Amino acid sequence: MSHRFEGKVALITGSSQRIGAALARALASRGMTVAIHYRRSKGPAEELAAELETLGGRGVTFAADLEDPSAAERLYTAVVERLGAPRVLVHNASRYEPLRLADTDPAALRRELAVHLESPLALSRAFAAALPAGAEGRIVCMLDWRATLPDPLVFPYTLSKGGLWSLMRNLAVELGPHVTVNGIAPGAILPASSKTVPAETEADLDKRALGLPIDRAGRVEDVIEACCFFIDGAPYTTGAVLPVDGGRHLL
Repeated sequence: MSHRFEGKVALITGSSQRIGAALARALASRGMTVAIHYRRSKGPAEELAAELETLGGRGVTFAADLEDPSAAERLYTAVVERLGAPRVLVHNASRYEPLRLADTDPAALRRELAVHLESPLALSRAFAAALPAGAEGRIVCMLDWRATLPDPLVFPYTLSKGGLWSLMRNLAVELGPHVTVNGIAPGAILPASSKTVPAETEADLDKRALGLPIDRAGRVEDVIEACCFFIDGAPYTTGAVLPVDGGRHLL
């Protein structure tokens, strides 16, 4: 690992818990300063920031509701004013609401598009504008296997993640040669945790993974290693999606 971004700033949206927090730990251990974004989880965000100090990096918390794309712009301004221009941007914030087409009203669609497409667009535009001339930058989009394989049970979620996939590809063309833009498409990694779906157990997660080419659930570390590959180990790769789904994309 080259640690080419040691001492630099990374902004990870939705990073107070779960995969976002694990990635924050990984980047802090590489000597990075992490802007920890959260919506409501102030306590976990502050605990994570304190933990990052023990890992050789630094963590600073920032609150923003990315269902409002204008909040994304204010978030980026706040990060730059406090920490300087990030060199790494990870679009990890997400929401998940199980709605079929017949139940998808305009308000539900707007919520999904705001978090998964409009706010990432605003943050990416700000990232590119603030990046020092000639500096290397990395953008990683946390997608989903559903981004390219529609799931009718979560119609607006699938649609908006597909939008993020398209944004990733367009940004890769627009922001080269110094900025690479890639995506991670996780599968069965963590039990579902959302106010809009029933709580899952590890056993439920294992059941979801049955029948995959790799016949088991994945680990958070699998996703983190993929993210770190794009951030620190793939300077000649852009516009790519790495499935971390046990082969789900093949079925």
